[in-house]
Amino acid sequence: MSAAHIYQIFYDDRSRESLDPAFLPLDNTRNARSGWFEFWAIREYLRSHALSEQDWYGFLSPRFRAKTGVDAGTLGSFLEFSEQRGEVALITAAWDQLAYFQNPFEQGELWHPGLAALCQSVVDALGLGIDLRGTVAHSGNFAYSNYVVAKPVYWRRWLAIADELFALAEEGADPYPTRLAMLTNHYSKPNATPMKAFVQERLPLLLILRHGFRTTTLDVSMAGAIDPLFGTQPRTRALLQTCDQLKRAFTETRRAACLEAYHTVRALVPVRLPAAAAARAPADQLSQAATAV
Repeated sequence: MSAAHIYQIFYDDRSRESLDPAFLPLDNTRNARSGWFEFWAIREYLRSHALSEQDWYGFLSPRFRAKTGVDAGTLGSFLEFSEQRGEVALITAAWDQLAYFQNPFEQGELWHPGLAALCQSVVDALGLGIDLRGTVAHSGNFAYSNYVVAKPVYWRRWLAIADELFALAEEGADPYPTRLAMLTNHYSKPNATPMKAFVQERLPLLLILRHGFRTTTLDVSMAGAIDPLFGTQPRTRALLQTCDQLKRAFTETRRAACLEAYHTVRALVPVRLPAAAAARAPADQLSQAATAV
């Protein structure tokens, strides 16, 4: 098997102590651009290191195991499986939200109002020619939190678009620097994180859609946690898994019936939105079972 260079980023002594000792630590304590989070560390590494063409590279956050339940040994076995099957290996975090929402732009709009329009504006400015509203994401073409392990053919493409996004945010003409620096909520922290952090998180989908990389997926949906967003009904896991499978079938066959079936199944998933999010959510974005709490 090709060598695997799996880095785990740390920002301070506390985050370093939480790292999996089997991964390589990647020091980001200088945190020169704190608002970019892991994007900054990944970009700096790729700009300063030569990559071996056949090897795997990944850059994980300190909370990788907490978010996925995956340890270094499991990831290593997955990469062995992926060796002859793809250039990009995806590890699903927030698998339930990935399954439920049609794409991460719809999902992001719920938690970070204005993100969908901002992402479309950035995509247009970069000349990517993608209508984000029509994209369909699933566990085979996207992973949240930059939980991507890939060969250099992917990371070169990632760095090219990352450099363009960085230039747009840091040196571009308004309104891009202003809009990308706008603060939004993250977990329980109100107005604590710039929008650009959530724009960059969605780059893997754009790259996979645009360049057709072969992917493999480490599926955690059988044992992975389900967000309180979806309640506690026993059948919810199966419904969400079916949503993911139908979206994948649509992207593979382009049969409209698969996407229609996905929307039908999605409407059966119970959704319990925080009151503030429920007030913002367009009625056609959420299932009829959605209620505010």
